[in-house]
Amino acid sequence: MSEADRPVDESLSAPRSRQPLSNRADRQIGDLAASTVGLTNRDNVKLREECVFDGLAGTRAVPTEVAVDRFDSWYSESRKGKIVVENQYGERAGFNTPNRFTPEYREMLYAKAQSLERSLRDKWGRLLHTAMVTLTASTTDDQGRPRPLADHLTDLLESWEAVRRALSRTLDGREWEYLAILEPHKSGHAHVHLGVFVKGPVVAEQFQPVLDAHVRNCPTAGMEAHQVTDEDGDEFAVTVHRIADERNGSLEGLQNLGAYLAAYMAGEYGEEATAMPANVRAFYATVWATGKQWFRPSNGAQQFMQPDGEGDETAAEGEGPDWVGDEWEAVAFAPEGDVTDEDTLVSIDPESTGGVAYRRTRFEDWPGPD
Repeated sequence: MSEADRPVDESLSAPRSRQPLSNRADRQIGDLAASTVGLTNRDNVKLREECVFDGLAGTRAVPTEVAVDRFDSWYSESRKGKIVVENQYGERAGFNTPNRFTPEYREMLYAKAQSLERSLRDKWGRLLHTAMVTLTASTTDDQGRPRPLADHLTDLLESWEAVRRALSRTLDGREWEYLAILEPHKSGHAHVHLGVFVKGPVVAEQFQPVLDAHVRNCPTAGMEAHQVTDEDGDEFAVTVHRIADERNGSLEGLQNLGAYLAAYMAGEYGEEATAMPANVRAFYATVWATGKQWFRPSNGAQQFMQPDGEGDETAAEGEGPDWVGDEWEAVAFAPEGDVTDEDTLVSIDPESTGGVAYRRTRFEDWPGPD
């Protein structure tokens, strides 16, 4: 994808991208203010073991700024190192360990989202209409203090199943798909952009039950921030468009909602995760620490997002590597990326590769200070 293909306005997570169509929120704080706050102050929250520590008061979460540092270290090491695989003949090869925060992976998701809307436009033509529904939660507590990022994200996503059911009822009998994306505020707290693709006209008011479902099921979402229209009757938490018709040059509607949404994930074009702004890195660290998804397509959308030929494991003659068809297994990790340097290789158990260790926070009573 070339730079010319990308949107050109401004965005919080993608500064060379654009502002959200709808970015209403409950009580919000400004620039990253949760850096010294622990990721969670709750009991029994599952976090990566890198993000907890054992103290006199039990198992606690590290502060956000520490989680960001550890995410940066993990990311840098994963970008540098390679997994070493070996086949039945003793031959070895190495490959970079992929992760969802790399620019290549984020750009791949951007391409998939473009494919989604292109496929729906081909299938439904000018009947394709889109809606953007924004779901938020308060980033501050009752005293106005920043809420821990992991607690906020957990509350925000608490409503997801109820939101999906409400969306199904709202569009019952219609053809539709969705793509949900998480995006950070300047504070590092997340909000949900839910892109809905519908065959035939829709109006913003139809989605009020979806907003209501979120408010009922998210502990820290307020009704005032989840109204379809504001006091002047303008679109507020929901924005509806008819897709642009490229065949006759019409620019009515939004050109590509899928790409618009995915650009939030793509961030600054080609940049490594560690080069992102502070609020985005805090968001990344929170998603990484909690293992939460940040890209949720409907089942049908996943099918439309498959590029031509994806899933075909048969390489064209002469185009695949000469070891296609061999049985390979992971045998070592090369921290410096050199798969031939036996002195630096770290042996790994093939059965445990890909696993992530998590621990749960635990608060204990003790006679020390709060």
